Amino acid sequence: MVHNKIDHKFTYPQLAWDQKENYQRKFFYSLLPISCIKLSFFFKKLPNVDDDHFQMHYNHVHSDLTVASKNFNVCKIQRYVQNYQTPEMKEKVKSLGMELLDYDACSSIWVRSWEDWEKFSTSDEYAKGRVSIGTMIFDGMLMVS
Repeated sequence: MVHNKIDHKFTYPQLAWDQKENYQRKFFYSLLPISCIKLSFFFKKLPNVDDDHFQMHYNHVHSDLTVASKNFNVCKIQRYVQNYQTPEMKEKVKSLGMELLDYDACSSIWVRSWEDWEKFSTSDEYAKGRVSIGTMIFDGMLMVS
């Protein structure tokens, strides 16, 4: 199917039709785009871990281990985001007749290059974060974009 472009005046030239696609972009105040690689990690908690405990550990301990690691700044991690689905959110989505991904949380890390990711992900501090969250999850999946 051929995409028919609509007549649209773009506010941000970086998003115009003729610009290269498929890059995560981070806009600074100057509105200069920076291409990034986004790694999204999906986690499902162990059945014996309750939601409150998982969420507290994920939001506090896991975050602190990630952001406080020396290589977080050395490797110039561009962005780190955590998303958590509460049981109430899951029930609401189901009640709306929508299909839900069977995961409890997702961490996304934006890096400028594969080399930055390799340097960060092979550090001892990154391993501590994996051990930290690993005591609570039994399933993890990765999506790269």
